Amino acid sequence: MRNLDTAQMRRGVVLEKVQVHPVLIPITPALIANQHVNIYRYQVAPSDVLKINVWQHPEFDFASSMGIPSGASASATQPGGQSDYLVNTDGYIYYPLIGYVHVAGKTVEQIRKIMSSRLKKYVPNPEIIIQVSAYRGQKVYVLGEVGRTGYIPINDQPLSVADGLVQSGGLNQETSDPRYIYVIRGSYTEPRIFWLNASTPDKFLLAQQFSLQPRDILFVSPAPITRLNRVWGQILPIIQSIWFTQSIIKNS
Repeated sequence: MRNLDTAQMRRGVVLEKVQVHPVLIPITPALIANQHVNIYRYQVAPSDVLKINVWQHPEFDFASSMGIPSGASASATQPGGQSDYLVNTDGYIYYPLIGYVHVAGKTVEQIRKIMSSRLKKYVPNPEIIIQVSAYRGQKVYVLGEVGRTGYIPINDQPLSVADGLVQSGGLNQETSDPRYIYVIRGSYTEPRIFWLNASTPDKFLLAQQFSLQPRDILFVSPAPITRLNRVWGQILPIIQSIWFTQSIIKNS
């Protein structure tokens, strides 16, 4: 028996009256070599918390009670003269005097430039210190035969398949099949499934070089080997729940 019936994948898999057309992509040295490599920079997302300080200007360290409009992100002054700002579901923070600032999808450096430009009205050449104090907005989900299933927050450090497995307690030595490790990415109806055979140490090295992205689902298949229908039967309801929840949050 094979773990993946590729002919069946081309036809599509019908589960719960939803037509799913997964695309199988083996993770190989050639795939790794062809990946476009950029310097990793974290992009802020809704639900993240930013710590913001205007250097040597304590008058800009605002408490949450200072007239923030209804519906804006909350802030709370912390010891040391810095304030925490929650990124709302639309990707904005509210900073007193300059108003709403769209930060989702931007790096800390990009946000700093935007805020510096708008604060120049009040401070010549403002020096703004911005940090992500809580990474809550971007996650990778880990399912299947690992020590601990759940999610891993994505932060300012790149996250590889190997990192995801280690942070999830590693492969379950009794129930997992390391030949069939999947990274599921993309839309619910047309997901791309990256397949890693990590049955030997040299093959597992590829897991250190394949980077995970926000909303990826890392799935370790159980042993004995199962066909695609059974694999999808195990993970599709969970995938559906994850993507449905994310769509509600995005559209709320």
